[in-house]
Amino acid sequence: MNMNLPDFDVLLAIHREDPEALERFRRHLLREAVDSAPLQHRDSLEELLRRIEEARSEARDPVDAAAIAFRMMRDSVDRLQASWDEALHAVSGMQARVLIERMRAA
Repeated sequence: MNMNLPDFDVLLAIHREDPEALERFRRHLLREAVDSAPLQHRDSLEELLRRIEEARSEARDPVDAAAIAFRMMRDSVDRLQASWDEALHAVSGMQARVLIERMRAA
């Protein structure tokens, strides 16, 4: 996917004149992003897109939708950080065991 987005003022004008057209454009861009992703990532992207659309449908207004999206991203970052910390802990434990074994063998 290599599409140049219209500038903000054009998008704002489309939103004011035809909000449904902007929504169709948004969905088109998302669909194109998923379809152009590597095959091994498409299923997870489809699931993510489904969760995003579900969350957007529950939002009271665009600001609420943005807040929901932000919370979803924050939760994802928190899970990634926890996984990273867990991996670092496991690696440091392995390094310590290797170092101890080397010291005992010396």
